[in-house]
Amino acid sequence: MVAELKPPLTARNGHTLKVILPCRVSDPGPGKQDIMSLADQEAMHRRWLSDHTSVPLAITVLAGSGSGECLERREYHQLNELVASNEFDLVLTEDLGRILRRIQAHMLCELCVDHHVRLIACNDHIDTLESGWEDRSIISAWHHERSNRDTSERIKRSHRNRFEQGRCLALPIYGYRKKPGGKTEDDLEKLPEAEPIYEEWFHRLDDGNSYSEVADWLNAIGVNPGPYVRNDKWDCPMVSRVSHNVLLKGYRFRNKRKTKRINETGRYKSEKADPKDLLLRRVPHLAFFEETYYDRVIAKVDARNAKFRRNANGAPDPCRDRPKKKTRFPGQTVYCGICGRLYVFGGHGQRDHLMCEGAREYQCWNGISFDGRVAAQRISEAALAELRQLANFDSVFLSALNEESRMVDASRNTRLQEINRELNTVQREITNVMAFIRGGDGSERVRVELRQLEDREKSILRQKDEIEHTPDQAIVIPSAAEIKQVAGKAFQNLAVDSFEFARRMRTLTGNIYVYPFRLCEGAPFVLRAKLRLRLAALLPDKRVREVLEKPLQRVLKLDLFEMPQRVALREQVVAGRQERDPSGHVKTERDVAKLLGITVTAAQRAAALDRLMTEQGLTDPYVLLLEPPGDYPKLCRHLHPRYHFQPLPNHIPDW
Repeated sequence: MVAELKPPLTARNGHTLKVILPCRVSDPGPGKQDIMSLADQEAMHRRWLSDHTSVPLAITVLAGSGSGECLERREYHQLNELVASNEFDLVLTEDLGRILRRIQAHMLCELCVDHHVRLIACNDHIDTLESGWEDRSIISAWHHERSNRDTSERIKRSHRNRFEQGRCLALPIYGYRKKPGGKTEDDLEKLPEAEPIYEEWFHRLDDGNSYSEVADWLNAIGVNPGPYVRNDKWDCPMVSRVSHNVLLKGYRFRNKRKTKRINETGRYKSEKADPKDLLLRRVPHLAFFEETYYDRVIAKVDARNAKFRRNANGAPDPCRDRPKKKTRFPGQTVYCGICGRLYVFGGHGQRDHLMCEGAREYQCWNGISFDGRVAAQRISEAALAELRQLANFDSVFLSALNEESRMVDASRNTRLQEINRELNTVQREITNVMAFIRGGDGSERVRVELRQLEDREKSILRQKDEIEHTPDQAIVIPSAAEIKQVAGKAFQNLAVDSFEFARRMRTLTGNIYVYPFRLCEGAPFVLRAKLRLRLAALLPDKRVREVLEKPLQRVLKLDLFEMPQRVALREQVVAGRQERDPSGHVKTERDVAKLLGITVTAAQRAAALDRLMTEQGLTDPYVLLLEPPGDYPKLCRHLHPRYHFQPLPNHIPDW
């Protein structure tokens, strides 16, 4: 018997009712929703149709799985296309949540009305041919959205409570093992073989190694990252992530990150959670390090890496989803002297050439590139030449250095006393705030103040630990020969394009600035580099490095190009022209050319260059450029419509 439905179902073609049946399950899989539910939904809809119409049917089933919040599901887009085709009569669904758990479900109802397609949602009591369907549709969409939110909050509340009871175990990182069937933190245990690995790991970080270098070391000795990672080799992000896991100092954590829905697509992304939502639980039996030592090393590494941070304070990341990687020298070291931006590999389509990043973005006119391998060779040779010229310190200078070291020790002791006083003050304030909380004042303002005081206490303890770990015995100034020996060992058997060579050269040179020059006669442009050589950076003793930092600094200026023959031999040609032959006649350019083994034309060009320099009052054939030239067609980036010169703030060219 066909149940009465007002108005009854009718076919637009007069004989066959074309029906769309949307069916969906959220997350099929073991322990989750059964994929057979799709067939159950289809069977329910077919029974409903048989109960409400006797018209011949042509049924199209759109069955699939996925989140009801996702707007990118294939079945949802197919449904919109079928409705808009003006070929179907009815969309029948269990409820609007089977289509979408968003306000877009109501918008789909409106689309159906526009194309004269009837939509019936049985459990939501929605029929687009009934008056007032709009109210029921909007209320239904709101109900499904609220149900999502309530379910999410209920799950979070349950997980929070279980975490506080020692449950809710995350997958263990390297160095830990969960007992079979274990569900609490007592079922976690440390692996004995991981103790020496972590000890050497943090020793290397404390000694100045990067995360990438630690990853290379772990891979070299065959350490397996563990069963719960996608990669079978260590890499920089993995080492950083494990190093920052506070489980290593005996704390479990939860709510460090949260998911946020992207309303445009309905998908979720992970982002950092509010620090006030972070949950910590002390588990001393799982600690590999003392808390003070761990905090000191991590703070030291974070401070060392701060200069590589793209931005801070929650500002948008301009290079999001662009990977960072280790770079051979002089990559990540050379900066444009005109605009202050970094030089990057890939200049003018040549993988070994470096070019100003500002010129690429039409914010700098200095589009000159240079060969990275040639530059690395020249810079390293100049640094080693300075080391070879290093002379022993005289007795007066040594006594001045020793006096300075004694002053450093005195200031160190004074600073330690100040830190102890400051630490006592902060700890008293923490005690007072805790008394307020125990007395019943648990307001958010008091809790925020407590977190601030605890952060300050940790910072002071790190400073204290750093000072106490600095030896206070008398400083022994090494001789020049010892410094040369240390430097020689540092670069022994290192290839110029190796990452270890790059790391040590960056320690030695710091930032390198390059400036554009042109020959006074108007030849193509070249680059010269200016750097501050820090020879003391290679010494192993920290206090010796601090004392000798300024005395062993050298400012170097060197060419990053091969000089043309007429420039390189100019002085020799001029000097030869002033000499006389055995008969007393002044030597001609032909005589000088024969003596130097060059052509007469080359000698003539060298002499002409010298005459031009005399006319212009120059002692150097190359002239510094601080403005874009207007007479050289290969350096015309400043003529592009997109060009807008924009140097970095506070950058001033200083050759």
